[in-house]
Amino acid sequence: MAATRPPWKVPRVTGLPRNNALIAAVATPIGPDLRPGSRLLVERCRFLLAEGCDGIALFGTTGEGAEFAVEDRQLALESLLAAGIAPARLIVSVGALALPDIVALAAHATAQVVAGVLLMPPCMYRGGIGGDGTFRFYATVIDRVARDDLRLYLYHFPDISGIALAPPVIRRLSERYPRLVAGVKDSGGDLGFTEDLLRRFSHLRIFTGTETHIPAVLASGGAGTICGLANVIPGLLRLMSDGWTLPDRRRYVPMVQAVDNILSRGPFIPALKAVIADETSEPAWRRVVPPMAELGLADEQRLLADFRRLATAFPRAPLAPPARSRARTASIAGT
Repeated sequence: MAATRPPWKVPRVTGLPRNNALIAAVATPIGPDLRPGSRLLVERCRFLLAEGCDGIALFGTTGEGAEFAVEDRQLALESLLAAGIAPARLIVSVGALALPDIVALAAHATAQVVAGVLLMPPCMYRGGIGGDGTFRFYATVIDRVARDDLRLYLYHFPDISGIALAPPVIRRLSERYPRLVAGVKDSGGDLGFTEDLLRRFSHLRIFTGTETHIPAVLASGGAGTICGLANVIPGLLRLMSDGWTLPDRRRYVPMVQAVDNILSRGPFIPALKAVIADETSEPAWRRVVPPMAELGLADEQRLLADFRRLATAFPRAPLAPPARSRARTASIAGT
């Protein structure tokens, strides 16, 4: 499936919407030197924005962010801005193992006036970190960045970090840093936990990382989603997010679940990149950073055949949100 309509025209939107936001946790193209490929990254971000995504989350889990050097991540962000992608449509993941690296990434992204930075606790010492340690980690980063314009999104993904972001920790951080802690991305896969966050923290923007939870999360007042499947089904997710009612949105869940089932049969990131490579006719998209490996040829061919077959049944999403949804475009940048 070749991508169509290049060069892509990105809709003129000043920032991220306050609700119903569809933010693609973009995959990162990688060159032979295992560094981010700016040309393909710019092209992909433009495509996703033109296909209905409100914003881009750069260098998150799907984007293999922690595998890249600080300088490479900063240069990639600068390349997107130089290409004309509005910083107010970008959330930059700044996760790393070393505190100075996290601080450098967060300060740099904030200086570029992005919509926010996303931060997961480091994955070392799994199981040995309690609430006080998690609070101290985030507080240390905020204090060392030392910028009043920092907008920090806490990242709950215990399968990766080994640390659950408990509500008491979120409460302590939001009370100590009421303007700087902007929200939470919940990729834990537990809808009950997400809904608990929505009840407890109505003053924060809560995003789900689980695509099939989007209808329920939006119905409960969530801000939207930051998710990996938006890399390959942005139109379908746009339709789901823009449904008038909860039943309208739920009708797309079986299709989204079917896509997730296909891509989750093997390692998710290599599978996702195989689909992007097929869609764009750019073999370089298959490349992943070690210790991950590309899919085997037979597995990739089966996956692509199944995805192509499923994709023929997808409804087409409009490139612009319906008129009833235009109120969503109030910018959250700097709020």
